[in-house]
Amino acid sequence: MAYWNDPRVRILRKYGILIDAEPEVLDSLPGKLPPVDGDMTFNQWKLSIFGEAVDVGIFSLEWPYGNTKMKTLSGWGGESVKEVLNHQTKLTRRRKQEELEALQVELAEAAGQAHVPKGLLEEEVDDLGDTLQPSVKEFFARELKNVEDDVSVQQLLQKMLLFMNSAAAGFAQCQQQVENLQKRLDGVDGGLKDPP
Repeated sequence: MAYWNDPRVRILRKYGILIDAEPEVLDSLPGKLPPVDGDMTFNQWKLSIFGEAVDVGIFSLEWPYGNTKMKTLSGWGGESVKEVLNHQTKLTRRRKQEELEALQVELAEAAGQAHVPKGLLEEEVDDLGDTLQPSVKEFFARELKNVEDDVSVQQLLQKMLLFMNSAAAGFAQCQQQVENLQKRLDGVDGGLKDPP
């Protein structure tokens, strides 16, 4: 249900009154609300809206006497107003969440289409100069050589991740070889020592 479809809120927006009624009465509210004539009575209004003189309560501002008990005041419709407000809050929250999710999808799509000017990327690589490892310089030189104007950020990130993964795998393999050589060396050193 869309947030504006709560019957009580629709009535409030159209006619400036907050009503309450049985659920089946609220459910019978027509899709298009008719205009109201300022000289129309409340019964005439109910007939024009619901097609019959149904029981409908109206919330209005009251100025109770000071000795009125609070439990009496809460029975004057406060729970119904809280219900309407809670319902609207939930629907508004749901609508905002849907809008946020739609924006996130748009952002993800836009990020997939983002590009960096080739010249800017070349300048950044040049600025880093000798701080970059030769293999990293070669990676960017190779990638920039294949690009005319702009570099796709998504494709560049994918290639950089693959490059980093390959380097990490090579490092892990070299580390394993060093460990194996260290074990062999330890075995040789142990065999060269004089027996006690």
